[in-house]
Amino acid sequence: MIRNISISAFINTIFILALIAISLTFTIFIKLDKQRFNITMQKKYELVAENLLKTLDFAPSKNGIKSILEQFKMKQLDDTEFTLKLLNEAKPILIRQNSKGMYRIFILEDNLYTYVQKDGYNLMLQDSQNYSYNLSIISLAIALSLGTLFSLYYILKRKLKPLRNLNKEIKKFSEGDLNVKIQSNSSDEIGTIAKTFDEAITHINNQTKSKELFMRNMMHELKTPITKAMFIAETLEDDKKRETLQRAFKRMDDIIKELAMVEKLTSNNTAVYKEPTSFFKIYKKTVEIALLSPDKLSAKINDFKLNADVTMFSVALKNLIDNGIKFSPNNHVVVKANKHRIDIISLGEKLKHDLEYYTEAFSQEEKRSDGFGLGLYIVKTIANLHGYKLIYKHNQGKNIFTILID
Repeated sequence: MIRNISISAFINTIFILALIAISLTFTIFIKLDKQRFNITMQKKYELVAENLLKTLDFAPSKNGIKSILEQFKMKQLDDTEFTLKLLNEAKPILIRQNSKGMYRIFILEDNLYTYVQKDGYNLMLQDSQNYSYNLSIISLAIALSLGTLFSLYYILKRKLKPLRNLNKEIKKFSEGDLNVKIQSNSSDEIGTIAKTFDEAITHINNQTKSKELFMRNMMHELKTPITKAMFIAETLEDDKKRETLQRAFKRMDDIIKELAMVEKLTSNNTAVYKEPTSFFKIYKKTVEIALLSPDKLSAKINDFKLNADVTMFSVALKNLIDNGIKFSPNNHVVVKANKHRIDIISLGEKLKHDLEYYTEAFSQEEKRSDGFGLGLYIVKTIANLHGYKLIYKHNQGKNIFTILID
């Protein structure tokens, strides 16, 4: 689970957990501190009440009582209405009575009060210092902690921003855009990775251009002598030699076309020009470019509409038909098609390897020396470019290659 989470999501999770931990810690701390404060205040109120009862034996004046309360940092509540409210609604937490008098300690809305009674004195007292002072200090500590946490989060996210940009450019590169340019002014590990990747892109681009130039020059240089040789072969009087040479040169021409198709498909400038068309139109073009005699091909087609590059898809279909005819003992292929799938069926032994083996460039059976093994590679690549899938199965002595459309 953790292995599959992104760095950004991982950092967000860590900081959310840290925020929750800080919130819970301070919540518990405030609750415990409030309890500690109340216990301390309760003891103080008991001490004040005991001392005040002793003092009241001497019948002090109002100013005398005020002076005593100031010494203990207490204040007397003169609001009679509020005093009655406390007596009726506040929760008593301590009641003490002795020979000197009685006092009660109340709690209302988390505030403590003490009520002292002796002879004609009835005093409702409250500490002049309440918990809001402590709460202000704790609030400041919370603000500093959260400020530090969010500052660290902001700094870390800014530090990782180049990594997100790098990931975006790498994704473009993986999708075929070889012209990405990665710039980084930082000298840390991310900057080093960005610089190294940029150098790798430049190196790959140079190699790709070199390969494309070599392939184009090679095909251009080979095309001319092959064409001339085919014309010369036509002039031979020996039918057997003429046919042998023509077949050899025709195969060489086919190989060059296959290489040209591979170069086109692997080029970063490959574009699929899809257009609304019918499968019958693609099939008709396939038969034209394959130059097949009627006895080698039969079809069972339920015509349907699709979006496809007609030229490219015709090449894929031709390669499947060519393979079926070439490696079938009766040199015959059946094409079945509907809006869901296209099946190319021919007699033959089951393939020795999985389909993936043959869809790699230059892969072929050991006994098949005819060709470069590019046919199925081209078919799969074209199918993938259209969003389709190439599959294979062997059933009742027949090889069935299928292009799944949906």
